[in-house]
Order: sequence, then C-alpha cells, then structure tokens
Amino acid sequence: MIYLNYAALCPALAEAEEEVERTLAEFKRYLYSEAGIEWYLRTVNDCRHAVGELLHVDDPSSIAFTTNASTAHYLLLSSLKWEPGDTILTTTHENPSITKQLRVLEREGIHVDAVRPASLHAFLRTLEARFDEPGVKAIVMSHVSHVDGRVFPIHEVASLARARQCLVIIDGAQAVGHVPVDLNALDFDAYFFPGHKWCEGPLGTGAMVVRESFVLHPRYRAVEAETHNRATASRFEIGTHNIGLIAGLAKACEQRCQRGIDTEPQRTFREMAKELLGRHPHCRFLEWQGPHAPGILTFKGADNLDHEAFVKRLASEAEIIVKPFVDYPEGNAPAIRLSWSSTTDQREFQKGVSMLVQRLES
Repeated sequence: MIYLNYAALCPALAEAEEEVERTLAEFKRYLYSEAGIEWYLRTVNDCRHAVGELLHVDDPSSIAFTTNASTAHYLLLSSLKWEPGDTILTTTHENPSITKQLRVLEREGIHVDAVRPASLHAFLRTLEARFDEPGVKAIVMSHVSHVDGRVFPIHEVASLARARQCLVIIDGAQAVGHVPVDLNALDFDAYFFPGHKWCEGPLGTGAMVVRESFVLHPRYRAVEAETHNRATASRFEIGTHNIGLIAGLAKACEQRCQRGIDTEPQRTFREMAKELLGRHPHCRFLEWQGPHAPGILTFKGADNLDHEAFVKRLASEAEIIVKPFVDYPEGNAPAIRLSWSSTTDQREFQKGVSMLVQRLES
C-alpha cells in the first residue's frame, strides 16, 4: 500500500507505542492508592512539560489533555454562555466534526458565518467587515487548512478579533507536528490539536492550550473536573483519563521536538507532485497567494471525473490511499488531497503519484 493520507492519520511512532505500554505497566504497581494518585499527577505534569516544549508554551499548566481535537472543541464551546443573536465566525475549510458542532448552536439561535478564504488579502478584508457586524463574539478556525494545506494568517486574524473583544479559538490539527508552531508568539484564547495526526502519537489522544483570557472571559461558565488546582487547564480533564495514552502523546511530542520540524523534504515532495500532476491537462491545484504547509497538495480533476469513485478504484486496484472531497468546501469540491510525512520514501511517493496520473489519463 502507498499511503498518501497523513493529514487524516499518521502511523504512531514506535517510541510512542512503547511508552504507552511502559507507563501502563508502571501504573499497575500503584493503581489508585495514595501513592498512585501522586504518581499519576506527577506523570501528567511531566507530560504537560513535554507537550509544552514542542509548542513553546511557557506555562504547562495551561495544557489540558483530551481524547481528540473534536472533544477539545466541544468542551470549549460548551463552556461558553452563548445567547440568541450571537455570531461565531469560521471558515469553509474547517473539519466536518468542528463544523457539525458549530451548526448545533444554530438551533439555539446562534448565527454561524463561514467565510470562504478565496485569497489571503480577500479573506482578511472579508473578515474585517464581518467583525464589524453586531453580535460577533468569537472566531473558530484552523491554523492550517485540512482541505489544501493553506496556512491561515492567525496573527492578523487575532489582531482583528482583539479590536472587537472577540474570542479566538484555533484548531491546530494540521499544524502541530507538521509546521513549526510557537504558541508564545501567537495571540489566541484556546488552541487544540489531536495526537494521531502529524505528531505521530497514539489514537485517542489530543491536547488543548487554554489561556487565562478564556477562563476569565465574561461568557465563560466554569467547567470543573476533579483536580487539586482549579486555576489550571486541568479543569477540562473531566473523568478518568488513560495515563498510558497521555504518556504516549508526550513521548511523540518529545521525539518531534528532538528531531525538529524539517519541512524541506516535504516541500520537495510537494514540488515533485505538482510537476507530475501538472502534466495532466485537466489538473487544477487548490492554492492561494499565501503560505502553504509542505505536506499537503490538493487538486481538482476533469469536470466529468467522478472524484469519489476514482479514489475508491485507486485504493482497491492500485492500493494508493488519498482523500476525496465530494461536497465541501463550497466552490472547491470535488477534489482530491494528497498528504505525506517527512519520512515518506521518495521512490514510493514518486511511484504513487505517477500511477495516480496514469489512471487519470486512462
């Protein structure tokens, strides 16, 4: 199988899987004895520091562990007191799990305004106009688009939001582990990501960074977990968590931090894919005049191509795995996304893309 769907799920690092097993084995020595609780809290604290190192977070107590990005987003939205007439800004490039949660709020009279990022300049201009409309209380958007890898201008967006006292909630699913992320340099209220994508951590893991500005916001309603420190993000860690998975995510982040985020191999692959796909007369790339993450490339085929059926045949007949977009985002679907890691074998990658082009032509 030639796997070109890393933006959906990355294989977990062997070191992360081993850490899960090692941690759970150690936990069996204590369980929930008094010593076990102390060990658990100490281990979780160590894991916060490991994740914080990768993200450049000065205050590890602002980090909460969750089971995935969707859960983090749900907890954040649920902890805010929305009122009929409120508006939440977002984009047409958000993951369906995020969009569905936002749409649920519409039943309560909350307006969700999804802005299409046609170009970098037009996107910011449109957002500025939207922020000036009455009732806008927050913006929920990705750091990197899962659709085509465009990197959104978080600095500029946050600046617009702050001028209007709006909350800034960022989905870092396609950013953390994929591109350098320095959260100390970003302005936001909450930032979340899953462990099973570019971090190469185990399934069932994720984390969010919740700043004091979020919990002190007048719309915040307390979410309280069983914790000895209610001033930290651990208040969002509701119920009993799998300490092995948390340790596995921390180990994956530690490995990522030690190896560094080297984007050049992925950029080389991206240019190779563009060159190969560009030979097909009907391929059109989904891009904008702005930065793109290096491990994602999305294209549209011929107008008469059944993109979904093509991707299914590609998987069943050639064992090449890519991602189809069938009915969203508006104006860009149907399309096909390729994504790869910095450790993808170059020959395998070139073979996979070449076979894809050949089948487009057949």
